[in-house]
Amino acid sequence: MESRLILGIDNSIDFLNIALSLENSLVEERCVKSTLPPSQIISGHVGQILKGHGYAVDDLSLLTVTLGPGSFTGMRVAIAFAKGLSAGRAIPLIGVSTLDVLAASFSFMEGHYAFPLIDAKKGEVFGALYRVSGGDMKRLSDYGAIKPKDVAGIIRTPCICFGTGIRICEEFISKIEGVTIIRDTFAAVSAWRLILEAIKRADTRPAMDLQPIYGRRSEAEINFSVTVT
Repeated sequence: MESRLILGIDNSIDFLNIALSLENSLVEERCVKSTLPPSQIISGHVGQILKGHGYAVDDLSLLTVTLGPGSFTGMRVAIAFAKGLSAGRAIPLIGVSTLDVLAASFSFMEGHYAFPLIDAKKGEVFGALYRVSGGDMKRLSDYGAIKPKDVAGIIRTPCICFGTGIRICEEFISKIEGVTIIRDTFAAVSAWRLILEAIKRADTRPAMDLQPIYGRRSEAEINFSVTVT
């Protein structure tokens, strides 16, 4: 069977991350930090990556995108782009939680817990607790916004805590026995890791069925009593 050409896109935290692979073989991964809005650069970078390796959009067999939680604007832009590409060119699309992708980096640590923490601003973090069992990462708690002082009550040990939210949580978890804090790595989403997670799941669905995972209500919903979907 011919290897599938797969495109992964993440824009849920601080950077635009794009990866292209031939099934389990990485072709290119690109991390972009731009002063321009992501809506103005995603299509250009995707086109450059495809063309640079001799491919076109119609060669893609699968798309995958992170669903959040994370930056409301960033993830909505990436999801909208992926949905449009999927619907317009009839390319299957898989959505994966940002926290699931972050946690997957530690799926080799059997019997350990993993707690990715994303800085959600407003004095909160987005997070979920995972446990490695049988080589798979099992999520034990809901995706959601958490007060830093409440993180300690969710942790089970031995646990690895990491991500952009560590900075505001460390004082509450640093003295817990069995907790390993990683400060400077594993904070960014790898679009290549996203592709690997999508391959494992293979749960494609109609593009329009995918919805962002916000983790909490947006400012618009709070200030104007509306619902954002």
